[in-house]
Amino acid sequence: MKYRIEDIKFEEITPRQFENLCYDLLVKYNYRNLIWREGGADNGRDIEATLPFSTMLNNKETKWFFECKHYTSGGVPPNDLNSKIAWADAEQPDFLVLFISSYLTNGARTWLDKIIPQKQYDITIIEGEELKNRLLKYPELIERYFSKNRYEKLFKDVRDYRVKFNINPSFEFLKEIIDNIDLERLSEEEFGFLLINFYSQYESFEGRNEYHGDFDGKEANRILKFLKEKIKNEELKTFAPYYNHYNILGGTGFFEEMEWLDDEDTDYEIKKFDFQSYDLHLNHNKDKDKWKIGYYLFVKYTDVAFEIFQSESTEIRIIKNFSDDRITDLSLKLKDNIQEEYDKYLENFSA
Repeated sequence: MKYRIEDIKFEEITPRQFENLCYDLLVKYNYRNLIWREGGADNGRDIEATLPFSTMLNNKETKWFFECKHYTSGGVPPNDLNSKIAWADAEQPDFLVLFISSYLTNGARTWLDKIIPQKQYDITIIEGEELKNRLLKYPELIERYFSKNRYEKLFKDVRDYRVKFNINPSFEFLKEIIDNIDLERLSEEEFGFLLINFYSQYESFEGRNEYHGDFDGKEANRILKFLKEKIKNEELKTFAPYYNHYNILGGTGFFEEMEWLDDEDTDYEIKKFDFQSYDLHLNHNKDKDKWKIGYYLFVKYTDVAFEIFQSESTEIRIIKNFSDDRITDLSLKLKDNIQEEYDKYLENFSA
């Protein structure tokens, strides 16, 4: 999700949640041996940790103390810092960091400016606005502590289940998210997740109509309409290194339907699809020890088409003024006669 600094409202979380947030931020910063002294006396710090410091001559674990000051209004006065400084004087960490949800009062700032040069340890103050800017680099933390939108939380859960347990999101989940989530807040990776999961399961979703009659194949149009106005990229650059180095593991869409055209021994009813979804085995013959899985999606919408490629990252390409006689513009390896076969496929649905 995309977040703005206005979405981070420290006044809406508790002091304990603020400490937990600071702890999670330190995990992102790769601190080691983290100890959160939640509840009871903190001996002058809420969190302590170590961080390696290496030179050509030695390796050292530096000791860090962190104090988390959660103020919903007003600044932090010097009296609220006295005991923390006294404990640091007694225990001599290498660094003392003050996380402050608001700001220092002028008195506290003047006092710290005077005592900092006298200390054997470094003192760093991270006030509210700076802390918010640091958090913007980690949207998952903002989502965890400040999201109030139940659809954003639902989306997070759906993605977690897909990543952790390889459980595909159901049509109900995808429909509720697509219909209600704020599209302005989604990243390309998140758009890719929604569309690839929707179209890769299209046939399964469509088949449920026999029992439930609730599937609408145009459910993704809200996203496609939005992307038509937002996407400017006209080249699928991240797919280029794999152009001749992928195998198709499975797919759903019009290319699969086209394979039935010359099969006269079946009563299969060919379906008209405006998309093609593929699971890809990348680097299947080249750099075999570096193979990976990729996901590709092509989908037509009004007078444009989109290509989405997702592997380590996600890229979305728009093909403007797309028409059916431009099927060879796709980034995939296509047969020489693909336009002829595609035209033949479309003839099955002409009036």
